[in-house]
Amino acid sequence: MLIELKDVNKTYNNGQPLHVLKGIDLSIDKGEFVSIMGASGSGKSTLLNILGILDNYDTGEYWLNGRLIKDLSERQAADYRNRMIGFIFQSFNLIGFKTAVENVELPLFYQGVSRHKRHALAMEYLERLGLKEWAGHYPNEMSEGQKQRVAIARALITHPQIILADEPTGALDSKTSVEVMELLGQLNREEEVTLIVVTHESGVANCTNKIIHIKDGVIGEIEMNSGHDASAFGTATIMK
Repeated sequence: MLIELKDVNKTYNNGQPLHVLKGIDLSIDKGEFVSIMGASGSGKSTLLNILGILDNYDTGEYWLNGRLIKDLSERQAADYRNRMIGFIFQSFNLIGFKTAVENVELPLFYQGVSRHKRHALAMEYLERLGLKEWAGHYPNEMSEGQKQRVAIARALITHPQIILADEPTGALDSKTSVEVMELLGQLNREEEVTLIVVTHESGVANCTNKIIHIKDGVIGEIEMNSGHDASAFGTATIMK
């Protein structure tokens, strides 16, 4: 099992204690394409942050690839994130004063990869995502869909085992949402990357193979789904 959570709890103490996650049990195997679906405030983003080792949990156990993730130093947590996990965010999180290719190179810079090699790899991924001509452009010169593709290239460049996507279509129009979800589905099928998408949109969730519903910090229904069906948005063809 790649990811296993056992009775995980999380409470925020900002004045009034807020019990956000309440005894979460969750298993995700290698190569799964999963969505975590819930309304605003349901705990889905907190759960994603714990899976991504961006936040700690209070009690329970989080096992990642057979290793207990608990009370890691920031250096240990960063090492796990750099080696195993790619992130895609609703707001893209691109650096405005860096070009597309420089943004994609960034994770390799932190891994100590040589400048020449990381540039070549970043260009390869941008070309794969249809953005080769935009390599020298800055984020403010690109459309929302292009920025999300740059973010996906950045997430993929370290060959992560897991990609965590937090509302990846939240800032996109319907047509571009189709393209992004089709692209993620293609990556899952062809490269067996484990994909976990947090969303409040049923159309996004229906593109995945397993839908985990979370409400008020508790996991409810888990639906198995044929997945990779972007018909909820419409149809689109992407990538050669």
